[in-house]
Amino acid sequence: MDLANTPFFGLLRARLDQLSERQQLIAENIANASTPGYRPRDVDTAGFERMLASAAGGRGLGMSRTNAMHMAPNGGSGEVRVVTRDDSETTIDGNAVVLEEQMARAAETRMAFETGIALYQKGLELVRMAARAPGR
Repeated sequence: MDLANTPFFGLLRARLDQLSERQQLIAENIANASTPGYRPRDVDTAGFERMLASAAGGRGLGMSRTNAMHMAPNGGSGEVRVVTRDDSETTIDGNAVVLEEQMARAAETRMAFETGIALYQKGLELVRMAARAPGR
């Protein structure tokens, strides 16, 4: 059995890939903070919801939104899409990168990545525990 192709580990791996892509885009935004006319890019935040919906495949995987900060349960494809998203301010030279906002996004992404890694490790621990012989 290939664990990487199970629904749990497959979705988790895809989420970690999406977070890695987001972190790379944030680093590019920070590197271009003084480039005239540069507009920051980010990963489409609805991408993971679309990934979950496509993984459900009509099997009834549903999410409920219990907090306004949670993801909204919509559908779509599971691919990572990059969007141009201006920060709150634009300088006279047309640069729309605000370093404070980019650093906040980087911290948010790091925390989400650490959570994903922890879930991956716990999932592996559960598989190992289930594979052990009884009484060991």
